[in-house]
Amino acid sequence: MISLTSPYTFFVPGVPRSSQTGSVVRAGHRLIPLRRGTAWSATFGLLALQHKPSRPLAGAVRVSMAFQFHRPASAKKRARPTVRPDVENLCKGLLDSLNGVFWADDAQVTSLELHKVYADPVGVSVMIWEIN
Repeated sequence: MISLTSPYTFFVPGVPRSSQTGSVVRAGHRLIPLRRGTAWSATFGLLALQHKPSRPLAGAVRVSMAFQFHRPASAKKRARPTVRPDVENLCKGLLDSLNGVFWADDAQVTSLELHKVYADPVGVSVMIWEIN
């Protein structure tokens, strides 16, 4: 059975943006992806700093994110935002921005739950647990 600590919860207002990989640059023998949409990730990271734990989480981590969008008039019959941006592209840059804040590396995230919903206010709700 999985044992979780009390969650760290916070909300970042603003229109969620995807962080897609664009082109790559070569740094020695490594290829480093250049991401688009990094301004949203940077804003998210700055606001997440206000909710960081006293020490980065050391073990496995569970993350839940709910990306909240305005419902456009054209989507009256659609219950969920089944259009772009893709939900996995919404979380990529955000998880990276939490490196060194909530955990040492986002490789520690062993459970990830993502949602795209129509809701007000617009932004992203985040819950983070350390798995014992």
